[in-house]
Amino acid sequence: MRYVIGDIHGGSLTFQTLLTTLNLRHQDQLYLLGDYIDRGNDSKGVQDTILQLKSAGYDVRPVRGNHDDMMLRTFIGNHVGFSSDWLRCWGLQTLLSFGVERIEQVPATYLTFLDSLPYLRYDDNFVFVHAAVDMRKDDPLTESDPTGMMWDAIAQVDVQKIGGRKLVTGHRIRTMPSIIASLQTSHFELDNGAYSDLDPSIGSLLALNLDTMELTALRWLDGEALG
Repeated sequence: MRYVIGDIHGGSLTFQTLLTTLNLRHQDQLYLLGDYIDRGNDSKGVQDTILQLKSAGYDVRPVRGNHDDMMLRTFIGNHVGFSSDWLRCWGLQTLLSFGVERIEQVPATYLTFLDSLPYLRYDDNFVFVHAAVDMRKDDPLTESDPTGMMWDAIAQVDVQKIGGRKLVTGHRIRTMPSIIASLQTSHFELDNGAYSDLDPSIGSLLALNLDTMELTALRWLDGEALG
């Protein structure tokens, strides 16, 4: 089976519980849409879970989210857009999950993981990216700007430009009715704002079985969001 999970945002317990619900097998493929850190209280735990799955031989295929990129850019000192605000807005709380106060103290394993994340993945049927691909380009899969793939919005998907595939994204919070409706289109949107409880139609971490189209939603289990 092929599964894809939306934005996890530091919700380690929620993520682990959702994986248990899926009963993931080694022969399955698990795509992750980015934003493994920030907001929730255990960004380190989310990365630990991903790294443990990979070490145990599971086929895990993560892409890079804008929050992941902001943390990495803070470490290397090469900022783009909002990444210069990462420490002030989210980063200090995220660093606490690693038991450190400065980005330089984060163990290299985690920064190497973030640096290894591609902006985009695809198979024969789907394109997986955190936010968008640039449909103005002749070949969006190879010509899209990396920053745009993590931050931009997309108005309409031209499936012919992406090889007849459907696009699967996170990044922008959508209500459950909107998400369910998107599964009937060429653009699946899977960010339900897992960390938020401001609206009953948001606040779940989502997993979609791409082979059966079964959508699994798990309400946030990780306590109050940190930002």
